[in-house]
Amino acid sequence: MSEGSTTGAATGTRAGLGAPELTGRETQRAVIDAALAHIATTGASVILRGDPGTGRTALLGAAEATARRAGLRVLRMTGAEAESELPFAALHQVLWPLLGDSDGLSEHQRHALESALGVREGAPPRGFTVAGAALTLLAHAAARRPLVVLLDDLQWADPSSVAVFAYVQRHLAPLPLVAIAATRRTGAATGRARPADREEHDTSACLAGEVIDLPPLDAPHAELLLRTRHPSLSEGVRRRVLRAAAGNPLALHELPQQVARLAADRAESLASPALPEMPELFDALPLGERLGRLYEDRLRALPAAARGLLLVAALGDASTRHRTVLQTLAEHAAGPPWHQLEEDIERSGLAHLDPQWELLEFHHPLVRASLTHLASPAELRAAHRQLADALPAKDARRTLHLAAAALGTDAELAARLHAEADSMSAQGGDAEATVLMARAAGLSPDRTTRTARLVAAAALAVRAGRPHLAAEHLAGAEAAARPGRPEPAAPYAFAVACTRLHLDADPRPAIELLPAVLDAPVPPDAGDQHAALIGPILFLLLVAAALTGDERAWDALDRHAAHPAAPTGAELCRRAWHGPHRAVHEVPRRLRETVAALPEDRETTEAWLLLWTAAAVDSLGEHCALWSAFARRHAYSTQTFTDSLRAHDDFLHGNWDTALAAARAGARTSAEHGYALAETLFLQTEGHILAARGDRAGLTALEPALGTRAGERRLRLVTDLLSGMRTLCALGHGDAEEAWLHACDLITPGAVTDRGPWTHLSLVDRVQAAVDSGRTEEARRHLRAVRASGLARISAHHTFLVTVAEAIAATDDEADERHAAVYAQRDAENWPFPLARAHLAHAVRLRRQHRTQEASAHCRAALTAFTRLDATPWVARASRELAAADADIEAAGRTSGHHPLLTAQETRIARLAARGLTNRQIGARLSLSPRTIGAHLYRIFPKLDITTRAGIARALDASLRNPAAPPQEPPVT
Repeated sequence: MSEGSTTGAATGTRAGLGAPELTGRETQRAVIDAALAHIATTGASVILRGDPGTGRTALLGAAEATARRAGLRVLRMTGAEAESELPFAALHQVLWPLLGDSDGLSEHQRHALESALGVREGAPPRGFTVAGAALTLLAHAAARRPLVVLLDDLQWADPSSVAVFAYVQRHLAPLPLVAIAATRRTGAATGRARPADREEHDTSACLAGEVIDLPPLDAPHAELLLRTRHPSLSEGVRRRVLRAAAGNPLALHELPQQVARLAADRAESLASPALPEMPELFDALPLGERLGRLYEDRLRALPAAARGLLLVAALGDASTRHRTVLQTLAEHAAGPPWHQLEEDIERSGLAHLDPQWELLEFHHPLVRASLTHLASPAELRAAHRQLADALPAKDARRTLHLAAAALGTDAELAARLHAEADSMSAQGGDAEATVLMARAAGLSPDRTTRTARLVAAAALAVRAGRPHLAAEHLAGAEAAARPGRPEPAAPYAFAVACTRLHLDADPRPAIELLPAVLDAPVPPDAGDQHAALIGPILFLLLVAAALTGDERAWDALDRHAAHPAAPTGAELCRRAWHGPHRAVHEVPRRLRETVAALPEDRETTEAWLLLWTAAAVDSLGEHCALWSAFARRHAYSTQTFTDSLRAHDDFLHGNWDTALAAARAGARTSAEHGYALAETLFLQTEGHILAARGDRAGLTALEPALGTRAGERRLRLVTDLLSGMRTLCALGHGDAEEAWLHACDLITPGAVTDRGPWTHLSLVDRVQAAVDSGRTEEARRHLRAVRASGLARISAHHTFLVTVAEAIAATDDEADERHAAVYAQRDAENWPFPLARAHLAHAVRLRRQHRTQEASAHCRAALTAFTRLDATPWVARASRELAAADADIEAAGRTSGHHPLLTAQETRIARLAARGLTNRQIGARLSLSPRTIGAHLYRIFPKLDITTRAGIARALDASLRNPAAPPQEPPVT
């Protein structure tokens, strides 16, 4: 296990100077210390994220020192770019010290973990078995002695290990285990260009835990650190260093030394007034490049043999940085003796040999980056050749180094890389296998094989959730195959369809290519490969069909969803999205049964299909077991798909602030990474919330993406939902006619389509737009068609929305019963927005019937919900209605206080009768039947002690003059 260097760039301690340790990082240090202090009661995860030189390693070093003083056990991993292509290499660093005590593992788990770490032959089971075994091993170790796991430079850890770390971090709470990860902020410069075949990701996005950003130091702390480290700087140079360093601790430490060396080269004194300016280099270059060049002059000053040995160490992994290996390599090179090389390296201050572990440790990761940046292609190839010679013949790392050392083409080496890529993919390392397969393609001498391997690399990249990388490999395959189409056809079509859908939000390639793949006969030599693609192709086609409603896609799915190689969830998913509605009511039950039968903690194509099925029937929140299958996803393109569905589910259940924050953050990050589909799905949820909150300007700002762009790509689901958003926004502002026009854009009045997914989400809006615009009969006809279609039977949410819509459109005689059905529905509180709208509609109707006490109660219920949701226009509507109801109650109170035996309704009827109105006229005023009015008068007469209508006015007038005296009927003459 690599202990790593604990010499942090941000450390500001020097003996006798009294400067604080880790200058400017007190807040971050407090979070780490708090996590360590409570390790006995709860596990925790902390993620340090910052640019190079901001003190991530220093904070890990401080955490390690604190942990060791407290008697905690520390496991440490340091990521290295050279190891990022080896599956589970980073996990190996963490778990290696624990493998000797694996009694707590089942045989199945032990086999999986030891196979993944290379301790035994064989491929580990795919899915979550390795992650579960790692968690079990850590849990047993932590039970004996609390554990602290430190993960440095996590951005260079292999994707398979990152997936396991993410899983472990999500299950830390009950364990005496604290995980602290340090990763580079996405896009941070390192002094070296990113390799063309590696896609950069924000590793922190896939991890669970408190993310602590390490910003540049503020001016006071930067000056304190600089004065502590370099007290002899002149004022002019000190100001220039502060400006050039821009608050970066490493730059504050190293730039003055670089200036001193440059000044010495010019025979100038550092404090001399003859050096008013720093060299132009540091003002002209970005900070990342300035940091990268800090070490270049020192590296150039090293003897060639010492620099070459450091380059070998920089390109190797922990095992090849061992003193014995390096000494052997030095002896084979027939250069200076080992002791001389060691002295040169130690004297340079760029690296040192750790006396405890006998490993060569670099002063800073940027030293490694600078070494590879300075090296010529020939020097890099020579270093890789040395590393290959130092490794066993069957070691996978040897093959990787041989490939890096190769020049031109090499069919034999390409075949070995292809086989190694297949092996890595079988172990679940699709991301690492992608790089090897692409390199195998580059080494392939004939065009056909090269094209096939580039297609295979693209398909692997898609499976690993790296669409940008897949697009690069597809472009290479298409160039190599011109003028024809790349082969094999199935993986090529799948990779093209997936990349275009993710990157451009364009489902058309999926619809144009995938049905032909499903219909075509299977090539004799591609049976297994083709069968493995059936499930992913069906899932991709289902998503495309739901987004577009394209009949070509639905027809292909009708033919192939029950394919023998298809997952069982394919047919269920097709039925959920495709209809007809009357055949979908069994989907929720079957979905629950199928989810229960899923392998535990294992992500499969089946799980993806079931997730998309749950989205169709609005039951995402009911399947925690299903969500857990996606805990290991670390590729941003696939993680955002699940995150966007979570945000949509939060919107449906009234968690609007959470949903809006997730949608905005997700859309912003998706746009930055170039994932148009994820951006569209997040913007869709944002649009729903903005529409409900009446934010017309915000909704208008989304229309280019949800309207124009989605229309160009034929995303009918998105454009239909936008029409629904416009309808809802207009309703909130009381524009019933405008709302009706938008509702007509969504669906023809009275029509019910079996192939309009998610149109039920706007059902209440369409009905209310019709009612509020005076088209109540049209609304009722539409609802009768909805009932006949079976839409209400699909799920509890579908039932609730139909019930709310029917209550809004009900006749006065039916209204109370219809609204009672809304309030009585099980889990009605799960959907607070439509429930509040039902309360408000009921209140309006009750006030019109002069049942003001009941109207007021429903107004208050609606107002409470709308206020919590921050649905501003609906708050205003409910407030106005409540004020009117309360005013009616107050007025009734003023007029009904004359006699304690008459109710408010009886008083209204008595006063109207006293004015000479007939029962029919009174009923028309109060929306009651004449028979009901007669029944009220039958009860009023004995209360007022009268026998004719003529006595009503005198009785009421008498009670107003003398409220305490009962009214008397004058004698009949």
